Amino acid sequence: MLEVSGLTVEYAVTGNTGTRNTGGKNPVRAVDDVSFDLAPGEFLGIVGESGCGKSTLLFAVAQLLSPPAAITAGSVTFRGQDLVAMTGRRLAAIRWQNLSVVMQSAMNALNPVMSVGAQFADVLRAHGMSSRKAIAARSAEVLRLVGIDAVHLKSYPHQLSGGMRQRAMIAMALLFTPDLVIMDEPTSALDVVAQRSLMTQIKELQREFG
Repeated sequence: MLEVSGLTVEYAVTGNTGTRNTGGKNPVRAVDDVSFDLAPGEFLGIVGESGCGKSTLLFAVAQLLSPPAAITAGSVTFRGQDLVAMTGRRLAAIRWQNLSVVMQSAMNALNPVMSVGAQFADVLRAHGMSSRKAIAARSAEVLRLVGIDAVHLKSYPHQLSGGMRQRAMIAMALLFTPDLVIMDEPTSALDVVAQRSLMTQIKELQREFG
C-alpha cells in the first residue's frame, strides 16, 4: 500500500545575514535515505531518540513539509501513486479520504475556538458531504468509535482531557475510514494508563477497519 524508497529530507540553512543559503551549501539532513514498505492492515512503528527526524519523516510521507524543509531525494508511493510528484490540488483530494494524519499535540492541532463537531463538519464538507444530518450522524459515529460520548461534539478542545483530545483527533482521522493513518507520537502527552488505553483502542480500530 505504501512504499517509501530512499527518502531524504534536508533543511536549508540560514546564514548570519538572515538570508537563506541559495547555493544549497551545508543543508541539515534530517532524514537520510529511508526506505520501508507498509502492507494493508499492517501496523508500523518508527522508533528513535528525540530530534532524530521521526516527525520530519512522517510529514514527508504525508507531504506536509514546509520551507525550509524539502524532500531532496527518493519517492513516496501510495496505492501506486507517487505523492512527491503530486500537485497540491491532487494531494488535497486524497488527504482525509485515503490517508490522514494525527498530529503529536492535539491541543495545538485542534482549533481552540471551534467545537469538536464544527471541526469534524469542516473536514466532511471539504470532501463533498453537504447534508447536515449526514454530517452529524457520521461525526457522532466516529466519536463513539473512540469511546467518547457524542454529546462532546459540542465541546471545545479546552473542555476535554488530554486523552479525550487525542481520541477526538483519531476520530477525525477516521471520518472517511482511510487506508492509511499516520500518527505522530499520539500518546506522548498522556500518562502511562491513558497511553496503554489509547494504544489498545488504536489496535482494536485497526483490526475492525483494516
